[in-house]
Amino acid sequence: MRKLLSLIFLLGFCSTAFAVELPAINKSKIRLSIPAGNSTQGEISIENTTGEARTMKVYLSDWNYLPVADGSKEFLPMNTSKLSCSSWISFSPSEIELGPYSKHKVNYSIKVPKDAQGGYYAAIFFESIFGRIETTKDQLKAGMNIAIRIATLFYIDVEGTVKRTADLSNLVIEKDSSKDAINISLDLENTSNADITCGGTFHIMDSNSIVKDRGEFNTVYTFPGGKAKLKAGSKVDLDDGLYDVILTFDLGKGFEEEGEATGPVLTKETKIEVKNKRIVSVN
Repeated sequence: MRKLLSLIFLLGFCSTAFAVELPAINKSKIRLSIPAGNSTQGEISIENTTGEARTMKVYLSDWNYLPVADGSKEFLPMNTSKLSCSSWISFSPSEIELGPYSKHKVNYSIKVPKDAQGGYYAAIFFESIFGRIETTKDQLKAGMNIAIRIATLFYIDVEGTVKRTADLSNLVIEKDSSKDAINISLDLENTSNADITCGGTFHIMDSNSIVKDRGEFNTVYTFPGGKAKLKAGSKVDLDDGLYDVILTFDLGKGFEEEGEATGPVLTKETKIEVKNKRIVSVN
């Protein structure tokens, strides 16, 4: 199934809604590593899956991850983000006439400046305007335009200049007595010069190195300087005693999502003591 990043904007008002089938693009993300001063080319295919002809505008934009760090994004005019590479990208055509059940290709070229370092980002939008006349409860006619935008996101690493690093701090391991569960949390700060998509796992082992439980942290998305909260939970009922907790975090899950090799891995180890079914210390 193709992954689509789509945004629907309503321009105007109407008392009834209607469904619009979105065009399909073959690439929702393009992640490239390009040496400074070099260029590369590629193409994006867009498909009209309906029997209605469509006209689509094609244009560039900047984007950022929102502070919630869950992958939500904001889109900005091109060349307004400090990590923008929208000015590096040229493409054609800028307008597409999509016939019923037809496909079209947009060719793009990326030229990286000679002094660029780190990671840079942009989006290319495919936008179509739909118009429709609706009848209200009072039999009055109201016009409504719907602008549908589908985006392909660009992630550009300047080859040989990117070092993905992060700081982990404020580790908290506590028992939630109301749910008979253990909650684990800590803070991540992106200290690198590129985007980091981070996820992780935990293992809880007893004094005999027997794994008592394991689980996964939420996945977080940050740009350089961004911060995020990593959280995980365990429902294991631990007996009194000492336990080792091993936390492992992959800073390259963004590459894993694209089917590529994972990035740098961080490991954090600590000990907890359980007494009377309560966690009384974390070292």
